[in-house]
Amino acid sequence: IDAWVYACAGQLRVFLDAKTVTPATVATYWVGGLLYFFRYLIACRGPTEPGLLEPRHIRAFIAWLAEQGWKPGAQKAKYSHTKAVLTALVRRGVIPSQEGLFPSNPYPRSNSLVNGASPLSMPERERLALALRDDLVAMHHGQFQGVESQALVVYLLALALRCGANPTPLLEAERDCLEEHPFMPNMKRLRLFKRRGNATKIAHLRSSKKEDYAVSVPLDGVALIQKALQATAPLVAQAQAAHRNRLWLCRSASPQNTGEVVPLSGRMLDLGIAALVDRHDLKGDDGERLRLNLSRLRKTVEMRLYDLSGGDVIATAALMGHAPQVADVHYLACTQQMRENATFVGEALPDIYERGLDASKVIPILPGKTPTGRCKDPYQGDKAPKDGSACDAFFSCFACTSYAITGSPDDLHRLFSFYFFLELEMNKARTDDWRSEFRNTMLLIDRFTADKFDPEVVRAARERARVEPLRFWASYALTEPKEENSGDGSGDESEVGYGY
Repeated sequence: IDAWVYACAGQLRVFLDAKTVTPATVATYWVGGLLYFFRYLIACRGPTEPGLLEPRHIRAFIAWLAEQGWKPGAQKAKYSHTKAVLTALVRRGVIPSQEGLFPSNPYPRSNSLVNGASPLSMPERERLALALRDDLVAMHHGQFQGVESQALVVYLLALALRCGANPTPLLEAERDCLEEHPFMPNMKRLRLFKRRGNATKIAHLRSSKKEDYAVSVPLDGVALIQKALQATAPLVAQAQAAHRNRLWLCRSASPQNTGEVVPLSGRMLDLGIAALVDRHDLKGDDGERLRLNLSRLRKTVEMRLYDLSGGDVIATAALMGHAPQVADVHYLACTQQMRENATFVGEALPDIYERGLDASKVIPILPGKTPTGRCKDPYQGDKAPKDGSACDAFFSCFACTSYAITGSPDDLHRLFSFYFFLELEMNKARTDDWRSEFRNTMLLIDRFTADKFDPEVVRAARERARVEPLRFWASYALTEPKEENSGDGSGDESEVGYGY
């Protein structure tokens, strides 16, 4: 397979020279992709040179990966890393361009088979925050026990717990990443660059002018960055020219380059996190050693924003800088707390049915605002914004004490339109947790309507909703699939649509 090795090595050099991908990614293409492709070529006597590659060989490679016993996610990763190099060879004409050379999606719904790390629970988050606070106080008083990189990791983790930034953009933050906020004097903006999206991401950070006299160190996000800038300022002149604008600089403790000023790397971050967990003996809720990384902190921040927004996926996604479907699929978890808080009926229903109050006292539904039923007070109710505008967090209705359903045909039609919407979404949900949540809500609707309302009225409303659902729920979608992606992993976060 000498011809293959020569061609692929040449392509990796092209990637490096063109700077279209990072050296770390090039290394991943080799170690995580091409090595396995070469093993397949040898084991299965594949084409001896790139010019002989055909679609059947790619299908055979996919089958060979499946036979090795790896999980679907690992198979997809190895295939995607290989495909990235092979497609580049096709563009350069080294491999003949052929229709259907690569299957459109050889690993459908593979993401649903992988359980990513869950967000930190509230107790876990509190324990981590206290540990970070103790380390920040120790650094302020010159009592921190650890190398420079571990001190930087403390600053970085404390910042990540506030802004939930992606790992790579945060590691590559520049020294001028802080900007003045155009409107809020007590806020600043954190500017980060995300290479994959080729876009600048903005996060908002609180800026406090007051000192925390109990510990003599301010702990807001802006103060953390300013402390890191101050700590690393003496190292800037000693860093390589390409790294002098990096925020996270430290002296290396590695035997290969001891004392050299380098930017904080992913490996240093992992070691610093491990040292933090050991230093404070941090435990998860299961009593085991706390599993911690920046991705888990990002999910934690997103889940916190979701709770604070009253279950508004759109607002949460906007704050985090990605699409609502990405938040729903990759970040938001269906937690036990969410299940326990799902009361379904609020204080309005007992008032109406137990005390015999006039149902007309429930404020009429606002078109397009509360499509699941009626609200006791959409302006000042339990989940209402209380700023003069009507509540539109309709996915929070079932955890709201102001939510109400009367026995009118129109109300029941709205409720069962939502019911059949959940049924459709349950069949397309990406995780068992959400399927279970949708199913439980449907059971609540069944039991509640059977207990409270006339069976004939319920049957008529149910059939009407099945045939002619409320227009809102007929056109709304959480997980409507788009066209299948190319299977190279680039479409993982956009496999679903979200719209009205």
